[in-house]
Amino acid sequence: MKKKYYLSQVGNFTDINFRVWQYARRNIYMDKSLMQLNTRKSYLTRMVNVLNYIQDNLDKELTLQELAAEACFSSYHFHRIFSGMLGESVKELVRRLRLERAAIQLQTSTTSILEIALSAGYESDMAFSRMFKVKTGLSPSVFRRSLQIKYPCLTQSTIRYVTNERIASFEPFREKELNMNVIIKHVDDILVGFVRHVGPYQDCGPAWDTLCCALAPEGLLGGDAKMIGVSHDDPDVIAAQKLRYDACITVPKDFSGIDGVAVKSISGGRYAMTTHIGSYETLGTTYRQIFGQWLSQSDFEPADKPCFEIYLNDPESTAPEDLVTDIYIPLEED
Repeated sequence: MKKKYYLSQVGNFTDINFRVWQYARRNIYMDKSLMQLNTRKSYLTRMVNVLNYIQDNLDKELTLQELAAEACFSSYHFHRIFSGMLGESVKELVRRLRLERAAIQLQTSTTSILEIALSAGYESDMAFSRMFKVKTGLSPSVFRRSLQIKYPCLTQSTIRYVTNERIASFEPFREKELNMNVIIKHVDDILVGFVRHVGPYQDCGPAWDTLCCALAPEGLLGGDAKMIGVSHDDPDVIAAQKLRYDACITVPKDFSGIDGVAVKSISGGRYAMTTHIGSYETLGTTYRQIFGQWLSQSDFEPADKPCFEIYLNDPESTAPEDLVTDIYIPLEED
């Protein structure tokens, strides 16, 4: 009876039509799974290309724009995808690979320690020796004489410096079990009044004070007004004093700006939204997870525009661990 009742809700199916419908539905799920698998392979393949490019050009000063182009990723979001998948920043990876190469050179060549130090990016053999001893517990000269000692693996990443070989694949970094609810949403353009802050993100309080003090007399803080933050730069890449952040509050269409407060539109489109619960200082962990784990396993590409955050409660009256923030990641349209 339950089966007949169910079929009556979807239409006047014959038994043959029902089997065709089941087959089609199963194929849709299979196609989606295949698409996600292909996307995972695509992210992995593109990151492997970048890793080989870095190793081939280990002595050069590589820019993030150059590496993003090599990976065919948006330059806006490349580094978050990279650090999320690798578990370390580009700078950290390059510094580590240079030290691993130096360790190999110490035990397989007669090159002087000074030359090895300079090729590893250090200004002197003393600076190199100090860092090498911190990492291995041995000075470079002692390590050179101890051929049975191997340079330790100092990262959770599976990427190591390889000689005369190409990196074929790697196991993406997993900070912890991914337990993230992500919703794909279409967002309309959002008109906001905003105040620009330049400097460490945690010092953006004065921008919010200026914004709220200006909009409160206009009656623009109540009702459906949303408090939004737009972070233009990745703090793992850009120096803290150069970080750009816009403190924003949604405003009506006829708002044209007032003293100290400009107006702009946050670009709408397709976004992935996840909710972060906890201190603003731990937002970086959620960003790394959504870019490095969720996005790289999805069938979506990041769009070349900034993320934004909607703050759902007041940090002045809420304990840091109870703060709720919706994070919006821009996605390419189909």
